[in-house]
Amino acid sequence: MNIPTGIRSDKNVTATALFGVAAIQILVGAMGWFLYSPQFEFLDWVITFSGLVYVALAIAARWVRLPAALIGAILYAAFLAFQASTSADLLMVGLVFKIPIVILLVVAVVFALRRPPVSSAEDRK
Repeated sequence: MNIPTGIRSDKNVTATALFGVAAIQILVGAMGWFLYSPQFEFLDWVITFSGLVYVALAIAARWVRLPAALIGAILYAAFLAFQASTSADLLMVGLVFKIPIVILLVVAVVFALRRPPVSSAEDRK
């Protein structure tokens, strides 16, 4: 028995996960800008505007799931590699944001690799 709740369930988990990454990146960038605006450096701007890149990837994931998820994961891995090459301590800063982003990107890739479910109209044929 299905009880209508009025809430639409999203069947594209990849796009939803990428929108989540975008929201976290924009939130982190905005918080950093409000807290450290006089010392806001290039890397801080990259973090802030990477949220817009993830919004674009999430929109693209509506049509091409796997390439959008892989590009998002590769971009974030490159960002983490850059931080690790700069300083190991820098990599450990902000784990409360980095761990959920990594989890969301893994979810995006895993669900992009899954085959889309067969619709009920195709079952009847």
